[in-house]
Amino acid sequence: MTAKRAAAAQSGTRAGAGKQAGGGAQAGTHAGAGTGADADTGTGADAVAPAADTTGTAPAAGELGEVLLALGGRLTRLQTEILAGLGQPLTIRQYRILSRVESGHTSLTALCRLAHRGTSTMSQSVDKLVQQGLLTRGVSDTSRRTMRLALTDAGLAALEAGDRALGKFTAELTARLPEKTRELLRPALDQLYADIQGHLESR
Repeated sequence: MTAKRAAAAQSGTRAGAGKQAGGGAQAGTHAGAGTGADADTGTGADAVAPAADTTGTAPAAGELGEVLLALGGRLTRLQTEILAGLGQPLTIRQYRILSRVESGHTSLTALCRLAHRGTSTMSQSVDKLVQQGLLTRGVSDTSRRTMRLALTDAGLAALEAGDRALGKFTAELTARLPEKTRELLRPALDQLYADIQGHLESR
């Protein structure tokens, strides 16, 4: 990761309720924009998240499953809107792909494994990012049979813009939580993410 991206990650407060997002429960940043263990929502190549419940009805107290379902849906909806409103609009899946490629997962196989998606679906998403000038394809340095993906300057700029926007959203979302609550929330979300990821990988 470049120094510039590391600084962006730090200022983006990559923590919150949702990661990757490649490595932990992070809400709105590389880790976890969206619901479940992975934010790649939808059935199409770049489908946006389904509309969340808009009734505004709070789940019954003690019904943790309902709380998680409602929270996940609302987070995904808000994060989808934020990414769609960038100068270079992105879907959640596109943002996650750019993040993972920048983090070193440069093959289609690696992206499919991380997202728990089929080759056809992931290939369509990658193709669109290439067409938009955000990714490039090249031959791997280690195997001529393996395609290596890389971010273009425009792709890196789009990713960093997404980091900043989602980091700001996360900061605003958690601003009213007492500091002690935030300290307890992160490890709990990390554990929940790890358990969900383990469940997906065991299927």
